[in-house]
Amino acid sequence: MKTHQHGKSSGELSTRILQPGCPARSLAGHDKGQYFIILADDGEYVALADGKCRTAVKPKRKKKKHIQAGKQPLFSSFPVTDEMIRKELSNYVNSHYGN
Repeated sequence: MKTHQHGKSSGELSTRILQPGCPARSLAGHDKGQYFIILADDGEYVALADGKCRTAVKPKRKKKKHIQAGKQPLFSSFPVTDEMIRKELSNYVNSHYGN
């Protein structure tokens, strides 16, 4: 009997640590395709803010498997304001994806 491995198991995926301050794109849900900043890593979940609908005070909680995170943080110190988040996300999207 053959055994198949399909990459990382869900347990391994949820334990990866995502650095606060990094940009992230939603891969699933009603916010699919939107960009956020990771504010906190909480095990299987991350706290995300876009500075508009999801503010730094009331971030979105989303499973790690439903986001694609950038590697370089846009912020090195916290707390950040919603205005700072909007500005940095706009610069990030424009510089990486044109607009």
